[in-house]
Amino acid sequence: MAPSNKQRSTISIVFTSTVRVLFTTLLFTAAGMGAGLFCGIVGTVIYGIIRGTQVDMTNAYKHVAIPAAMVIGSAAFIGALVLEVRAHRQRTSL
Repeated sequence: MAPSNKQRSTISIVFTSTVRVLFTTLLFTAAGMGAGLFCGIVGTVIYGIIRGTQVDMTNAYKHVAIPAAMVIGSAAFIGALVLEVRAHRQRTSL
């Protein structure tokens, strides 16, 4: 028996592509937040050691982790969107 060559509906294609893009964006944003927080904490500790003062660790969140997560998440969103559009165009051109 040959497998049936059933066409997917447009709604199904749009939904699955949207879910893939949002999931990829979420994963990269979370990873960017984690990496940014780690770098922010290390930088804050080094700054505190150099200055010889006690530093506020909330600066690691405010000034490093959140901006890093926004930049990495935005780049991931755009990259995932470009890849989905390219894959869709390649599928439909065959």
